[in-house]
Order: sequence, then C-alpha cells, then structure tokens
Amino acid sequence: MVSVIIPTHNRAEMVVKCVQSVLASEGVELEVVVADDCSTDDTRARIERIFGGEARVKYVRTERSGLSAAARNCGARAASGEYFFFLDDDNELMPDAIKELLECFRRNPRVRLVAPLAVQWHEDGRRTVWTLGSQFNPWTSRSREYFAPSTPLDEMPPAPVGKSDFPTTCSPNAFMVRRETFLEVDGFDEGYGMQFDETDFGLRVTANNPNLGMICAKAITRHYGYIGHGEVVALRALGIENVRRAYVFGRNRVKFARRHFAWYQALSVTLVFAPLLALWYCTVALTNGRPDIAWAYLKGTLAGILGLYGTKLYGGGR
Repeated sequence: MVSVIIPTHNRAEMVVKCVQSVLASEGVELEVVVADDCSTDDTRARIERIFGGEARVKYVRTERSGLSAAARNCGARAASGEYFFFLDDDNELMPDAIKELLECFRRNPRVRLVAPLAVQWHEDGRRTVWTLGSQFNPWTSRSREYFAPSTPLDEMPPAPVGKSDFPTTCSPNAFMVRRETFLEVDGFDEGYGMQFDETDFGLRVTANNPNLGMICAKAITRHYGYIGHGEVVALRALGIENVRRAYVFGRNRVKFARRHFAWYQALSVTLVFAPLLALWYCTVALTNGRPDIAWAYLKGTLAGILGLYGTKLYGGGR
C-alpha cells in the first residue's frame, strides 16, 4: 500500500482538490494522510466534512507549528503503507501517476527515491516542465538542472534511463520512498522547517548519487505553484514570497552547504556565494516593493553564516 502524505497550512480549498485527485488514482491501494501544520483556517472542518465517510483519508495535526518538515514527519508517523509518497498540497495528481511511480521502482531495483514529473499549466495554455532532475554545484549551492527549467512539455529530451526515467539526487514538491528508507535516514530534519528540507532529505536518501533517484516522466502531477494573497510572482519564483520563507531560505542555504559539501566548498558558499545571492535576492525584493522580505532574507543569511540554527532529526537524533 502507498501512503500519500500531504503537508498543508492554511490552504483548505487547495488541499481538498489535491486529496480528491489522489483518491481518483487508478490501480493502486492507497491511503491519504493530510498533515496539517497548525492551520488557522477551516482546513480541518473541510477535510472532515468532505472526506468524513472516506476510510482512506486520515487527518493529523502538529502540536505546534514546525513548518513542512515537521508536518511530513507527523504524517509519516500516522502512515501505514509500504511506500511513502510526499506530495505538496498545490498539486493535482494524474490518475495513473502513483502506479507509474511504483513501476519505476520495479524497473530500477536499486533506486531509493522516485518522483513524478511536475508540470505547470499556465493560463495561456502553455505546459512547462518544472525540473527533469537536479544535482548541486557544491561551490555555489545552486542546483544544476538536467535540462533547462520551464521547458515546454512537448520539447522534453529523450530520457537517459530506459524510456522515461531521468536521474536526480532529490526532488522538491513530490517524491516517493519506501517506508524502510524513510526510517533509515530518520525522516526530515525539522531544524530546516521548510526550504532545503526536501533537498536535504533527498541527498541523504540518495547519498548524493543520481543513480539512486529518478524522475519518472510517465507519472505526472499538475503543479500550481501556490501564490498567496498579496504575494508577488517574481518572488514566488525565487522561493521568497513571504517573510517566513525568505528568512529560512537565507539561513538554510548555508546550513545545507555545511552539511553536504566539503569544508572548503561550504566555506565558498558561506563567505562568497551566500552573501552574493543575498544581495541579488534583496535587490529583487526591493524592486518589487517588499523591503520586509529583503530584510528577512538578509537576516536569515546572517543567521546561517553565524550558525544560529538547530538540527533536530525525526526520531530524536541530532
């Protein structure tokens, strides 16, 4: 059985659509675990009203807000499946996606992480691919995509593995692992909160080896890229659409580099590229009339450089 774990916070309408799309999946036994990170809207009421008679849907809630990493761990503790499929709430899953992800595991016996192809539907009718796989430049902490982001769906290159599989070390937004793999790496590092938490998890699962992670192009999810009220598209594209995300992004970039890169590469990130990227991000935020976001990213970067963060792993490890 597959446990689909959906972290959410104050996106009641969107998470309902996400759950409905998962329940429409074909040819698989599944359960859905809605992992609510202390929402203050009517998320719980809607889930209970709409899915109260659906035995496959569970609702769990964190005791205090720990952002997406804590919500995913909370959902995993309630899950009973052999496979854990972590799916962000701003997605609608195609009916055969989960079945195709399981087939990818069978095609590639050594693989430890499998992700669907995230496709963005634009208002003008365009359909573009979010990513076809990522590695990281350890000197800059920037991702290196297998193919250019925002590539039109009909211009995808041939898959390098089999007929549909693209190697990757990680995948934000949506990815599946076996239960035993999740437990082996102690789940998500809640010290990240959000931003780099999925990437950190992916690199620990694949040991930074793209042959152990795959994006399955046959499994498709419609990814919306949620834009909240008053948020700016240009800042959403950078992942700094609000003050909280901006702060943790700046902080976690340095934390991530120190964990996963050689000391001299992490030093390059800490002393050179993190400050340069902070300058760029702050400039974009200021240009878009958001000095609060610029200040938050700057403070987060400084916190990362000074090591002002905790690292609590799921299961009690450090």
